[in-house]
Amino acid sequence: MEEDLLKKLSQLASQEHIELPKWLFPEELTEAESEVNETRYLKLAKESNVPFWGLFKAIFEEDRLLVLPRLLSATVKTLDRIPKSLLMRASPEREAYIFDTFKIWAGAICQLLQIKLTVKGTEKIDPAKTYLFVSNHRSPADIPVLYNTVPVKAAFVANKVIGQIPIFSYWMKASGAVFVDQGNPKAEADAFKMMVKRLKQKRTLILFPEGYIHQGPGVGEFKRGGIHAALLANVPIVPTCLFNTEKVIRSGTFHFVPRQNVWVEFGEPIYPESLSRKEKKFIELTTRAEIAAMRENARRKESAQISIPELRATLKETINKLT
Repeated sequence: MEEDLLKKLSQLASQEHIELPKWLFPEELTEAESEVNETRYLKLAKESNVPFWGLFKAIFEEDRLLVLPRLLSATVKTLDRIPKSLLMRASPEREAYIFDTFKIWAGAICQLLQIKLTVKGTEKIDPAKTYLFVSNHRSPADIPVLYNTVPVKAAFVANKVIGQIPIFSYWMKASGAVFVDQGNPKAEADAFKMMVKRLKQKRTLILFPEGYIHQGPGVGEFKRGGIHAALLANVPIVPTCLFNTEKVIRSGTFHFVPRQNVWVEFGEPIYPESLSRKEKKFIELTTRAEIAAMRENARRKESAQISIPELRATLKETINKLT
């Protein structure tokens, strides 16, 4: 469906003698880029005679700076906070305690990796509101970076594998995270319903709609479905752009590179009530286009910046012309 829309947009642009920029279109990965992704971690853990031996061997060979043991230590330290969380009743105080734990954990990891963070757009977020943050996905480092920078208490929509990591899974479940068994249609439908439920319960969520860690230099195609949970729950969508996290650790590897400059930008919230029926139908494309533009701006730094408000207005006008 996104492909059809892009063809129609291209035809309209051609009639108006406008050349659409390459970054507006989802990337197709090369064979090499497709091979190096997060599925390698699962293969290493499962495909050896001795359980996890392949995984441990790869860590030993690739983690030259011995960062991973220190990252695990930061996670283990949160064990001290579990007993108190178990004794607390469901309340705003318990919720704050859980998210403080994530902030402490994420802050420790960003400090350990000496990530130099630049954060833009937090002033656009109202702490009293519920949101669906929609972000591009570049690296395993995305999770601590977002926990460290999202300006409200939020939970992730995550692959069910994350829900099996000792200790970390406890805090994820306690936060109200939604786990998705990708490739299982029934489980995916159940996860979508749970997303709508969580958002209606005023739980802010963070979604990676590419569905995997994208290896190309731009932004991949957004999978249809997840973003529509915000439309059904009448919750604003926040386009969120991550830039350079793949320099910290590339997906599928255990090679950490400290002291990297990482940018996080939060866009202007998109309110469902402000959208026409056509705009709601193509919400994946417009959200992805804004994130791709923010990423292009980060790449360009100070030169020839793309105006996101103008892009939004242009896409809105063009989509509403479609028949």
